[in-house]
Amino acid sequence: MMLVVPTLTRHDLLQRMLGSVDGRVDHLVVIDNSGRGVDLPDGPWKESTLLVMPSNLGVAASWNLAIKMAHRDPFVMICSDDMWWPEGAMDRMADMSGEDRLVVSETWPHWCAFTIGMGVVSKLGLFDEGYYPAYFEDTEYERRLDRANVKIVRGPHVGHENASTLNTPGAGFGARNARSHKENSVLYQEDKHYGFDPFRWRDQAWA
Repeated sequence: MMLVVPTLTRHDLLQRMLGSVDGRVDHLVVIDNSGRGVDLPDGPWKESTLLVMPSNLGVAASWNLAIKMAHRDPFVMICSDDMWWPEGAMDRMADMSGEDRLVVSETWPHWCAFTIGMGVVSKLGLFDEGYYPAYFEDTEYERRLDRANVKIVRGPHVGHENASTLNTPGAGFGARNARSHKENSVLYQEDKHYGFDPFRWRDQAWA
C-alpha cells in the first residue's frame, strides 16, 4: 500500500503523524508543498520518497498526484499532516478498502484520512483543481459520488487537529482564505468542473 501525505507549513505535526504510523505501508510519499524540504524519519514503511514542490500544489492537485503515483495499486491511502493514527486504525482502514470504493475516516472532517480505489477514479475522474488552494474539493467529489450512486464507506476514528495549516502562526493564511474560500464556494454553487487555471491559482494562493 502507498501512503501519501501532503504538507505545507506544519512539519512539526507531520513528524507526529509519521510517528503514529503502524500499518502495512510499502511506500511512504510526502509531498512537501513548502519547497523547503523536511527530514523523513525511519518507520515501518519499506520505502520512502520526499517530493519537494517548487510551489504549493494545493489540496486537490496533491491528491491527484497521489492517485497518479499509485495508479498500479488497487487504491491509495492519503492523509493530512495534522492527523494521527490510533493503534491499529490504519490497518483497519486498509482492510476496508478496495478498488471499487472510497473509505473516509469516521472523524470529522472525514477526508483527513481516506483511501480511494482506482475503479472509483476511473468512473468519476480526479479531484477538481479549480478548488484552490483548499476547501470544497472534497464536497464537490462527494456530489459526484452521490450522483454516480457510489457510497462512501466510513472507516475508523483517527486523531485530528483541524485547520492547523490555515491557523499557522504568522502566515496570514486566514485572511487569504477568506477570499479563496468564497471563490471556491461560488464555484461549487455553479456545479460545473473548472479544472486547473494558472491565473486562478495565482489569484487565490495562500503562499
